[in-house]
Amino acid sequence: MKPNRLNLLLAASGLCTLMLAGCGGGGDDSSSTPPTTTAPPTTTTSNALTISGVAAKGEAIASATVSVKCAAGSATTAPTANDGSYTISVSAGALPCVLQVTSSDSAITLYSVAAGSGSSATANITPLTQLVVASLTGTDPASYFASFDNSAASAVTSSALSTAQTAVVGTLAAAGIDVSAAAVGDLLTGTLTAKSATTTTGNDYDNALEALAAKLAGTVDSSGNTMTLATLTATVAATSSAATTTTSTTTTPTSSTPSLPADLLLKTAASNCSALRSGTYRVVLPSSGAALADQYGTITIDAGTLGITYTDGSPGTWTANGSCRYSDDNGKTDIVVSQAGVLVARSYDSGTNTYKPVIAFPVQSHTLAELEGTWSTLGMQYDTLSLAYVGATATATFSATGTLSDVAKCSDASTWSVASCSAQAASDQPSYQANADGGFDVIDAGGTVAGGRTFAYRAGNGDLMMVHVKVDGSFEVRTKHRTNDLPAVGRVSTSWDVRFTNHWLATPSVTESTNTVTAIDSTAGSYTRLAKTIGLSDDHLETVLVNSPRNGYNFRAAATVTGTDGVTPVSVSEWTNLPLRGMGLNALLRPGQKQFMFSVQQP
Repeated sequence: MKPNRLNLLLAASGLCTLMLAGCGGGGDDSSSTPPTTTAPPTTTTSNALTISGVAAKGEAIASATVSVKCAAGSATTAPTANDGSYTISVSAGALPCVLQVTSSDSAITLYSVAAGSGSSATANITPLTQLVVASLTGTDPASYFASFDNSAASAVTSSALSTAQTAVVGTLAAAGIDVSAAAVGDLLTGTLTAKSATTTTGNDYDNALEALAAKLAGTVDSSGNTMTLATLTATVAATSSAATTTTSTTTTPTSSTPSLPADLLLKTAASNCSALRSGTYRVVLPSSGAALADQYGTITIDAGTLGITYTDGSPGTWTANGSCRYSDDNGKTDIVVSQAGVLVARSYDSGTNTYKPVIAFPVQSHTLAELEGTWSTLGMQYDTLSLAYVGATATATFSATGTLSDVAKCSDASTWSVASCSAQAASDQPSYQANADGGFDVIDAGGTVAGGRTFAYRAGNGDLMMVHVKVDGSFEVRTKHRTNDLPAVGRVSTSWDVRFTNHWLATPSVTESTNTVTAIDSTAGSYTRLAKTIGLSDDHLETVLVNSPRNGYNFRAAATVTGTDGVTPVSVSEWTNLPLRGMGLNALLRPGQKQFMFSVQQP
């Protein structure tokens, strides 16, 4: 990425990115009193709960139906007024409630919540409130509304709502949309004057809705399609604290498809890669003989121009080399991007005329509590006897406060076998603490800050990955421990394969491979695939064992097979593979070649 000094890869600080959704026309700020409108008639009953607000999407949603379900009671209104206002009465109703507005042509459906206590409440219904519901519940707002009951109502607390609103404000702020309390007021209860047939000027809240609509219309999603509120809502839900709290120990995200997190979805995308967005990226460069501080840092990327700012402030420019693939100024560094926004590179160092490993991902903030759960790892550890790195895997359980337990290490320096594991003594197990500059420091069993640093990244499906580097250049990636599923017959996967030796030197080139699943054997826990190296005629069938040597890993045995031409012998190398779920890449150990490899899924 930058010649001569590895730390030139490390970029000037920048800000990661975030997003939101809506639609409508323009308008100026106005302090004038909104026009008087006639609210839909309501029926007043004793002990009735009254909810009122405005439904808008950057302009008023008029003649729409508002439905509400509460901890007790439910109701549906007559059509909203021209300015989007509504009032609804719920007989014997009790807060909290969830609300749905559906336009007269059924083209628009949005959601909100009403909280508090007493006999009245205010609840706007807008794209912003829909995002709050997604963040609050960690699920699809439509599903939440459909199944709302007393149990679901218990999630609507003042603390949870504050957390959800803060998350939505932060997501939009990264995309340049200010929906803070100072700018627009409370997203659920704040004053909303919407542009309508009778009101040509909306207030600041309405202007924010229009800004969101414009941002959505001018941005593409991870698949290269125009961003929608639905896509943004789903991503906000998947990456919310409500969803990730439950995924930390028991459940997993509903999709393993790699995608960008909500804080990137409204950022500028590269013209040749919807997964590369403008922002600040954490860079990790495991290296032999380098200081720990030179093995991580940040770079700032302008995806629109492919301009790069390095740690020392010097500029650079990347050149597109196919979809989601780039070279830097010297034309030698090779960079590929997964569909979750993770970068892998073989970075050229002109000082030593060698290529070094790089992994980079958008900067995010995470807490120790988010690391809670059991993790599987794969990487290379420094071996003082051979003075080289050896393949290693491990499992460990993190507590919500950063302490480790049940640590088991699996490594054989001579054979690179990771089939057998040994438990680490409880007295030797380290802990973690947050670092003010980002990521986490390793604390050894004696309470001293050890020479290691860990960074985390959450993809759009809610999966979390950790990347860890030590002062001696030892390196590993981590994903939540799980049981892998057998793939579907017919699944096609094409990847870039970036290999590094046991001295952390990259091999001469990035190769490309493709495979198609042809059969599965549920009893054996294996599948057969037709595989080949792109550009070569080594088409062959091979077998992959799933959840071997342990759950979460896959294994391919070494073999010599006959190619599909019926004549050519093909050498199949052994590897152990750890899929980094949701990230669009796998990490592999190749013991026969003494190599570590990243396999990055192509778009």
